Amino acid sequence: MRAARAGVLTAILLVAALAPLFLPPTGSAGPEPPSLLATAYNTQRKLVAAPDGTLYAAITANASGVPAARVYSTRDGSAWSPLPTPPTSGNASDRTSLAIDSTGRLHLAWTEVTSVDRQVFYARFEGGAWVAKVQLSHSPGYAGFPSLAVDGGDRVHVAWYATDGVNYQIYYRRLEGSVWTPERALTFTSADATNPAIALGPDGAVHIVWARTASRALTEIAYLRLEGDVVTDSRAISAPGVASIAPSLAVNGSGTVHVVWSSSGQIQYRRGPGPWSAIEAVSGGAYIARNPSLALDAAGRVHVFWEAGDGGIYAQVRDGAWSAPARISGAGANTQPSARWAQFDNPLCDSAGRIDVIWTQEVNGTLRLAYRGIDARATCLVTPRSVDVGAWVVTGAVAVATGVLLARLRRRRIGPPQPP
Repeated sequence: MRAARAGVLTAILLVAALAPLFLPPTGSAGPEPPSLLATAYNTQRKLVAAPDGTLYAAITANASGVPAARVYSTRDGSAWSPLPTPPTSGNASDRTSLAIDSTGRLHLAWTEVTSVDRQVFYARFEGGAWVAKVQLSHSPGYAGFPSLAVDGGDRVHVAWYATDGVNYQIYYRRLEGSVWTPERALTFTSADATNPAIALGPDGAVHIVWARTASRALTEIAYLRLEGDVVTDSRAISAPGVASIAPSLAVNGSGTVHVVWSSSGQIQYRRGPGPWSAIEAVSGGAYIARNPSLALDAAGRVHVFWEAGDGGIYAQVRDGAWSAPARISGAGANTQPSARWAQFDNPLCDSAGRIDVIWTQEVNGTLRLAYRGIDARATCLVTPRSVDVGAWVVTGAVAVATGVLLARLRRRRIGPPQPP
């Protein structure tokens, strides 16, 4: 009977995890229409939530035919309002990445055309204005695809790829107080390294995955761990001899690294480290799947959103095993999903317990910013400031329960027995 009930509960959780919580009509983002690559690319986080429930999205708009980095806000996923224009030069700017810190400040990184090819820039939004604009990269050629995250101390971490004059390498900087650390390469190989995704662990470690050239015809997914300023681990995590691109990354509160990527029209998943799990196939063979975006919920479940060859956006959740793909998009051509997830200041518990996802939708030649909210609510017993409200919730609850039990066991030596 107990096993049967557990099976029913698992089935209910799987259905609930993919049931749409909010299904508003899609809407255009502000006065400027989105571009065809509005929510590209999947290695970059583009959606954050403030404690009051306001969502902020960093996209690429079409400013009279010129790609332009923009940030919009919404309370219902349908009506989007533009924030003041980010401090770009007016040249083409795109490939945006967005994060929010514990004070509610927004942090934006983007790629912009300069006199030396493209370069990576950063600015933050506070007090109703953009401030602290800085050029992060100074490559002799192309630099772009920044991936940005904020840690529990409100430090900003940014990774991107750029040419060193011969090959593309992964570069990194972080903001310590008001000072950026020196621009530095984290890779030093003759194999091009591109499109990094960054996530931060509860111990302060920086985790980065990217696509690395493995041969003239193939790329593989590589991973590195950065502790302070030291790279302590670097390895390939995708299968050898199989073309793999477009990774998405998340790290939970116990330090487990979750990675998904596209491989020959299929989404694959692996977790680690120590040791790394076997590679799992996520999407079914009936779909041509690409550009996955990964998120974790407060119950520790892994959610993946990806675009399919049939023009739809699909969602799957891993709760012991992967659920069947569920289409969450409407009509038209739907591309480049980007899910909300961050280790810190990312409300997920109770009534805010949902996974938000945006993507680019084209219907009859009209481009829109599409949104869905996936129900993933959970009761969080411990929600301290600036922690991963994923597995940290479970870890905190276990720690509290263990402490109470130990205290009661100690009292047994000097008083009457107490129930556990």
